[in-house]
Amino acid sequence: MKTVSICIPVYNESNNISIAVQEVETLFHQKLFNYQLELVVTDNASTDNTWRIIQELASSRPHLRAYRFSRNFGYQNSVFAGLSMSTGDAVIELDADLEDPPSIIPDFISRWEEGFDIVYGVRSKRYGSKFFLWSVQRFYRMLNAISDIHIPENAGDFRLLDRKVVDILKELPERNLYLRGLVSFIGFRQCPVLYERNERRSGKSKFKVMHYVVLAIDALTSFSKKPLRLIGILGVLLFVFSSVLALHYLVGYLMGGSEARGFTTLVILMLFLHSTTFIFLGVLGEYLSRIFDDAKFRPRAIIQETIHVDHHPPFV
Repeated sequence: MKTVSICIPVYNESNNISIAVQEVETLFHQKLFNYQLELVVTDNASTDNTWRIIQELASSRPHLRAYRFSRNFGYQNSVFAGLSMSTGDAVIELDADLEDPPSIIPDFISRWEEGFDIVYGVRSKRYGSKFFLWSVQRFYRMLNAISDIHIPENAGDFRLLDRKVVDILKELPERNLYLRGLVSFIGFRQCPVLYERNERRSGKSKFKVMHYVVLAIDALTSFSKKPLRLIGILGVLLFVFSSVLALHYLVGYLMGGSEARGFTTLVILMLFLHSTTFIFLGVLGEYLSRIFDDAKFRPRAIIQETIHVDHHPPFV
C-alpha cells in the first residue's frame, strides 16, 4: 500500500487545524482508502493555542506527526520543513485555512498514478480585491517574461510531489526559498489541475502585503539575471545620452559661442542620476544578500518540540 503524506504548515490556526485534519481523514476513509495517510504538521511558533490543539489531535492519531519551531521562520521554510520530514511515496502541501480544497487531492493522486511526478493546482478562481488579483496576474506575466524558466501562472504551493522530487528538493542549497520556482526548475513530468479556490474558513490571512513583496523579490532574484543585465544596459544608454548632450553643447559653443545655461536642469539631472545609482545599488544588494545567506548556510528552521517523532534533527 502506497503512503501519501499531507503536509500542513500552520501559524495561529487554532480555529482551522482540527477541521483541516478531519476533512483530510474523511477524504481518505471515503475515497482514498487504498492509500495509507501520513499527516505532517509544522507549527511556525504559533502564539495562540494551536500547538495544544495539535497535541490533542495527535493523542488519538499515530499517523499524525508534528514539529514546533523555536520561532517563526516564515511560510516557505515551514512548507519546506514539512516536505523534508515527510516519508510518503507522494507528498501534498495543504494550508490549514482550506482555501485550497482537499477535494482536489484525489485528482492529484489520479494524475500521479498516470505517471506524472509533479501535479500542481492552478486557480481558475480566487478571492481578493480586484487590484490584488490584477497585481498577481501582472507579476506572474512579468516573472515569466524575464525568468530563465517557465513558472505556471496562478499556481501556488498546493501541489503533489513524487518522492524522488522531494528528495532532490531537500538537497537544493537555497536559503531564500521560492518553492514554486524550484519545483519548475527541477523538471520531470508535470501536470496542472484546475480548481476554484475557497474563502478562508475562519480568521484572517497571516500573509500580509510585505510578505507578498518579499516573495516577489525572492522569485525575481532566484530565477532571473535580467535585472543585473538591465543595470549594464541602462548604464550604457545613460553614457550615450550624456555624450550626445555634451557634444551638442560643445558644438553650440564652438559655432556660436553659446554657453550651457539652466541651473534647474543641472539639479534635476544630478538628482535623476543619483536616484538611478541608488536603485542600481539596491538591485545589486538584493542579489548579494542572497549570496550572503547561502554562504552562511544557516538552518531554514530550528525544531523545538515534536510529536510522534522518535529521532529528529535539531534543524532543517
